[in-house]
Amino acid sequence: MFAKEQIRFFETFGFIVLRGLMKPDEMDLMTKESEGIMRELRGDKDFDGKTRQAVQPFFERRPFLHSLLGDDRINDIGEELCGPDFVLDGTEGNLHVGDTQWHGPFGGWEPLRWIKIGFYTESLKKDTGCLRFIPGSHLIGDPDYYSILRENPKDPETFRPFGVTASEIPCYPVECEPGDVIVFVETLLHSSFGGRTGRHQHAINFFQKPKTQQQINHVKQMYAQSTYSLRAPISNIDSSVPRIRRMVEGLLELGFDSIDV
Repeated sequence: MFAKEQIRFFETFGFIVLRGLMKPDEMDLMTKESEGIMRELRGDKDFDGKTRQAVQPFFERRPFLHSLLGDDRINDIGEELCGPDFVLDGTEGNLHVGDTQWHGPFGGWEPLRWIKIGFYTESLKKDTGCLRFIPGSHLIGDPDYYSILRENPKDPETFRPFGVTASEIPCYPVECEPGDVIVFVETLLHSSFGGRTGRHQHAINFFQKPKTQQQINHVKQMYAQSTYSLRAPISNIDSSVPRIRRMVEGLLELGFDSIDV
């Protein structure tokens, strides 16, 4: 799927953009199913725009979205970037409100790679909510000059550690159109500014299968700290698609709970 230059780009900068990976009719269906899920979970009420609506698991709740887990395009991303035995961390759906401040969880030195495969259902530009990255910030140095950004400040209005506002921090804006798929390492510093209330952002999250005791302990620690992540949906465990069943086997082997949606 990826040329060696694309792999080098991903390894160096922490992200890759797959332009037009999804077809227009697929994006229409994604939008329809996503809006249906969100409205259903709001009790058939309109989105009030006061706080972000976040749903996990997400893709497992509708037929087309669920089918993407077994899609060659998505499976190939997991295999090439996390290995043939990659594990599904979880799926998510979001209706965003306001800006998303810079974040990229501590642990960029973590012993396993976590990737996010992001889908956006509308055209997004630099100042209308597209993802912004600080390229290479997933590679943690000593000292970590980006550590102050990873702390997710409580008051973003006054947070100016470099003398500029968060939206003025040097970055690479990934402007996108429906159908573009953005893949990045979870610990890469990312943000978005200026987006409209209620914009969709959905994602599938994969990680490398833990094999050493250090890696296993790391995943178990993350499991203990989460509510929905790292829990295999029963619809994946019982899926008629072999590759969907396979991608949650790693969770079951670790003794993690399943979840019904």
